[in-house]
Amino acid sequence: MNVITVSREYGAGGGEVARRVAEALGWELLDRELLHRAAAVERVPDADLERLDEKAISVADRFRLHPPHQSYLHGLTEAARQAAARGNVVLVGRGTRQLLGDIPNSFHLRLVAPREWRAERMARLESWTPERALARCLEVDRTRERFTRYFFGPATLQPDQYDFVVNTGRVPLDDVVGGVLALVRGDWAVEPATGSTGHRVLTLARELGAGDTGFAPTLAARLGLRVYDRDLLEQEAVRLGVPEAELERIDEKPAGLFERFRPGSLYQRYSEALGQLMSDLAGRGDVLLVGRGGSRFLREHPRAFHVRLVAAMPLRLRRVMEHRWLRQEPARKLIADSDDQRRRFYADYFGADWPDPLEYHLTVNSGRLGPTAVDLVAVAAERYWRPTQ
Repeated sequence: MNVITVSREYGAGGGEVARRVAEALGWELLDRELLHRAAAVERVPDADLERLDEKAISVADRFRLHPPHQSYLHGLTEAARQAAARGNVVLVGRGTRQLLGDIPNSFHLRLVAPREWRAERMARLESWTPERALARCLEVDRTRERFTRYFFGPATLQPDQYDFVVNTGRVPLDDVVGGVLALVRGDWAVEPATGSTGHRVLTLARELGAGDTGFAPTLAARLGLRVYDRDLLEQEAVRLGVPEAELERIDEKPAGLFERFRPGSLYQRYSEALGQLMSDLAGRGDVLLVGRGGSRFLREHPRAFHVRLVAAMPLRLRRVMEHRWLRQEPARKLIADSDDQRRRFYADYFGADWPDPLEYHLTVNSGRLGPTAVDLVAVAAERYWRPTQ
C-alpha cells in the first residue's frame, strides 16, 4: 500500500491525521498543494482553480462555452494520478478517492463527527466563538456536499465507497493515526496494558453479505471475546417463555406504533427483554454482540465499541448467491428487503438511522479490505479499551 486518500467533514481532523501519517511514514502530503499542481497541468493561474476548490459550479459557469470546472476537474485528476503513480503519498479531499478510482495499493479513509463536536473543536483551535465555529461548519458542509454531488453523484458519500470510515467524535485522532500506520506497516501488535480486560464490549452491525460467516468468530478469537449472535435469540425466547420460532418471526423486524407500545404485546416484550439481555451481557464483559441494535441499546456504555460492516453491492450479491443458492434477482431482492427491515427496525425502535456512520465508532468495508478488516478492527478496539493514563 503506497497511496492514501483522506476524505473528511470540516473539523473532523482529516488534515491533522493526514499530516501526522505522512510525517510518520516519510511520505509526500498533498492538500492545498494539489491545487497548485492542477493549475500547472492546465497552465492556468492558481487563482482560477482556487475559486472552484471543493465548491459546486455556479449556474452561469455551467453554460459557458469552456466551463472552468472542466479545467479544474481535469487538472485535479491528472495531478492526483501522477502523484499516485509515484506512490508514497497522502492525498487530502477534493474528490481524490473518486478521481483515482479503484487503483491498486490504495487505502481510502473518511473522517466524520457530529457537527456540534466539530464546531467545538474548531472554536478551540481557531479561538472562534461557538456561534462562528458552528456557522463555519454549516457553510463548509454545504459547499463540500454540493461539490461532491455535482461532480461525483450522491452515492459518493455512502460508507461503502471507502475502506474505513471513522467517527472522530468517538475515536481519538491518535488512534486513527495509529490504525492507519499499523495498516501500512503491517504491524498489528498493540502493547498490552494491565487492566485492559474485563467489561470489554464490541457490537457488530452488518449489511447482509457484507461479512463472511467467519468474521465475528475470527475477530472474537483475536480479542478474547465470546460471540453472541443466534445465542441472543435463544436466550430471549427463554426469558419471554415463547417458542424460538415465534420470536424469530419478529427478530430485527420493524413494528408499527401500536404493536410496539401496546401493553403486553410480543414486540414490546421483545424490545424490553433484548435491552435487558444486552445490558446483562455487557455487565459481564468480554463479549461480541452481533446485530439486534446493540450499538443503540449500549450507546452510553463506556466500554462498548461499535462497528458496522459494509461492502459494495456486487460483492454482497455474489456472497448471498453463493451462500444461499440464489439467482441474482432473488438475491438482490433479499438484500434490499434486509436493508429495508434493518433500517426500519432502527428507526422504529430507536429513532436512529441504521447506516449513519455517526451511530458507530467505525464503519469498515470488509469487501475491500478482506481479512485485513479483522486486523484493523482489532487494533482499533484494543487501543480504545486501553486504560487512560
